[in-house]
Amino acid sequence: MTGTPGTRLTRREDDRAEAIEAELCVVGAGMSGIACAVTAARLGRRVVLLDAAPWVGGQAVGVPIGTIAGLYGCGPEDGQALLSPLFAEEILARLVDRDAAWPMYSRRARTRIVVYDEAELERIFETMLLDAGALVVPGAVAEAVEREGDRLVTVSFATRFGRITVRAPLFVDASGDAVLSWLAGASCRVGEAPVYGTQMAVLEQVDLPADQDATTIARRAEALLAEHAERYGLTRRESRVFLLPQRGLAMLNATHLETPLHPVAFWQAAWPARAEAERAAQLLRERYPEVFGRARLRRLGYPGIRQTRTIVGRATLTAADVLGGRRFPDAIARAAWPIELHDTATDYRWQPLPDGHCYTVPYRALLPAELANVLAVGR
Repeated sequence: MTGTPGTRLTRREDDRAEAIEAELCVVGAGMSGIACAVTAARLGRRVVLLDAAPWVGGQAVGVPIGTIAGLYGCGPEDGQALLSPLFAEEILARLVDRDAAWPMYSRRARTRIVVYDEAELERIFETMLLDAGALVVPGAVAEAVEREGDRLVTVSFATRFGRITVRAPLFVDASGDAVLSWLAGASCRVGEAPVYGTQMAVLEQVDLPADQDATTIARRAEALLAEHAERYGLTRRESRVFLLPQRGLAMLNATHLETPLHPVAFWQAAWPARAEAERAAQLLRERYPEVFGRARLRRLGYPGIRQTRTIVGRATLTAADVLGGRRFPDAIARAAWPIELHDTATDYRWQPLPDGHCYTVPYRALLPAELANVLAVGR
């Protein structure tokens, strides 16, 4: 046969990129990038949002992190209030409407956190973006920029279907890796010592008795992970377990892995961590069978990344600023999450903040010092 009915022969003729014009280009479809894209699109701006991953939601969906933290102030369980209700309030309300969120008080952080179902959150993000009128392109990896002086003009992306170029007067870098500053040749910061990421595991078919407190169950699971870590070949000794009772799910945060900015070394570090996450699930099945005896892995997401490469901003938020509760005149956000540093393979450093303590993030810290039309947000 010379051909198949209903098909035609074709061949590549050129490599011209699909050109997109926008008023705002957002690179990175995590929580922060989505917040920027939805807000701008609702204001009538022509927005295009691109992400290297084939989903929207970033680490919140793809890892998945499993908890939304840092939205509330520090202090006793009663009287917790949102520090920055814009956008966050809407996300939380939509999760509650879908019966996909479990607010809980963290005694360790002395603040409220929210455990969520990542599949529901992904759909919420998609709906918000499309309803706002943003153009969304997942699976697009930024590979080059065109720069005129201190301004970016065009960013080029590679996709499985061909190249894309986006031309815009304003850019938001929500990549988490300062990718626009890096591609533009601007100065970036990288740590001299590794900051460890986490390979999360989502467990389903977790039996949570109605007459038992979910927080108490989670604390017992964490104690068992610490007690038997060496026996099960777990590097990390201080794990965290978050439960979503109404879905019978558990988010297991029991690993540490290096996350080098290298296409091969990144995954060489990830494979052992994924095996450790499975062993952590096995530990809970065997040591806590009345709750985890039937539990099975729902997914091992993309390896979670805490810190890799960051911009050099026009200002820098320091640990002293956080501990001192500094209020900047150009504050863009309020926060009260404790200092948390994952700089060793076995555990991490944690410094809680006093009741009522709050610090701010200066707008200048989001502005790359060498670029005039880029805003860096998120991790």
